[in-house]
Amino acid sequence: MSLIPQLMSGRSLEHDGVTEKQWVDRGAETYVTLFSDFIQDIGETMNLPFVAAEAGTTGATIAFIDAADGVFRLAHNGTNETQAVGITLGGTNAIAAKDSAGNSNEVILEVRAKITFATDTFFEAASVYEVIIGLATADTAISVSAATFDGAADNVGFRLGGGAQATNSIFLESDDGATSNDNDDVDSGIDFTDATYHVYRIDMTDLSNVQFYVDNVLANNGNTFSISDIAAADLLEPYILFARTSDGGTERAHTMDIDYIKCTWKRS
Repeated sequence: MSLIPQLMSGRSLEHDGVTEKQWVDRGAETYVTLFSDFIQDIGETMNLPFVAAEAGTTGATIAFIDAADGVFRLAHNGTNETQAVGITLGGTNAIAAKDSAGNSNEVILEVRAKITFATDTFFEAASVYEVIIGLATADTAISVSAATFDGAADNVGFRLGGGAQATNSIFLESDDGATSNDNDDVDSGIDFTDATYHVYRIDMTDLSNVQFYVDNVLANNGNTFSISDIAAADLLEPYILFARTSDGGTERAHTMDIDYIKCTWKRS
């Protein structure tokens, strides 16, 4: 007979081997859980509250693919044009990083995602790719411009390679509106691998020391990321962006597959 039910006392526990390294209570009575494994048929519209959107010109596609466990694909084609696709909550059901007393709501975002290149094993500099996995101020639009995410009142996330450089480096960002807490393009020292799933995790339990993990490995690279000045009224939502911001370059028909998105935070 298992002792786990007795230890749980009816509560929902999960083992956090990454940050807390113990069984933790993240039951529905205490925490909100936002999750999708994207198990839907080809051609179906994404189920709410997640919303897939496009911006720029029309060569990109957003669709469920025929794959085990459920996968949603953000894809660009080879047309010489700017293209942006992404996933948010469409501005609804947003997440409070702080409660009304200023305490952390212990937001944790986890996304399993894969970048697959058309031919190369990194983004071509001339295409100026902007790929974001993170959280941004609610109702931040999917856009072909990186300035949209950077310009959000609050943001915290991974930036995967791209920009005006040929790289597959994983960069980290955070901003809570305070100039001293604005961190852009901080190199994690970790690279992502072409055609390989990685798990990206952002732990905001301590708002003055946000922890980034890639495949359960701490990625802060000795840097401190604080969003402690975020206002309790500033609501966030998951923000996944796959954007080609330039019509230059020849390596363009890349894809980004999202296996799942999970976000938990303390219930108000």
